[in-house]
Amino acid sequence: MEKEKRFDKANIEVVAFDLDGTLIDTSEAMLEVYRQVFEKAIENGDAKKQPSKEEVYSTFGMIGEEAWKKVAPDMPEAKHREYKKLHDDLLNDKMRERSFTLPGVPELLRKLAETYELATASNCGENYLSNVLRQDGLADSIAYKLCAGSVGAERKSEVLNELKKQSGGTRIVMVGDRKSDIDAAKEAGLPVIGVESEFAEPGELDEADAVIANIADLPDLLLG
Repeated sequence: MEKEKRFDKANIEVVAFDLDGTLIDTSEAMLEVYRQVFEKAIENGDAKKQPSKEEVYSTFGMIGEEAWKKVAPDMPEAKHREYKKLHDDLLNDKMRERSFTLPGVPELLRKLAETYELATASNCGENYLSNVLRQDGLADSIAYKLCAGSVGAERKSEVLNELKKQSGGTRIVMVGDRKSDIDAAKEAGLPVIGVESEFAEPGELDEADAVIANIADLPDLLLG
């Protein structure tokens, strides 16, 4: 169900998207990669157990180091870096193998790109973003291909502030499915549209300026 509160679509010129849970779903691939990584870590004596599905899902939307501390809080930071690299390499391999784009997203982006400039604003690395946008022609619709890795950000709000610079201070709206997206937009002084997903806990989208049940509802909200 769509919930509109303070959102004013007038004069919006740029629409910035989160990736996972908003435009793509890599959850099954992520679970498999974490399983492989922790299998090796346990074998090497660097971890005691596999992270749960809930623990993995709770990291979605976090910067890489923050996420790794969540799933392996007792692991030394030097080992974090070692296993995070293995994780990233395995995940990038999977991202190159197939598309994880949610149904209807390529068409949705092409439609919105007729009216707005589109951007990504993700906490991911450059390789991950490149692999996502390579699929289904997504890159053709995205004017500003930004992520934490490409701008050296430690917080998503820094990615959004870079977008503000690159787009010339035009009116931007953020679209995402987690509280981290809502908080980042608020920190950057931008309105934000929440998208309901299976990864968010109840209440995570309460502070969004509008909430839609599905990404497919976005054109109706922005163009209707």
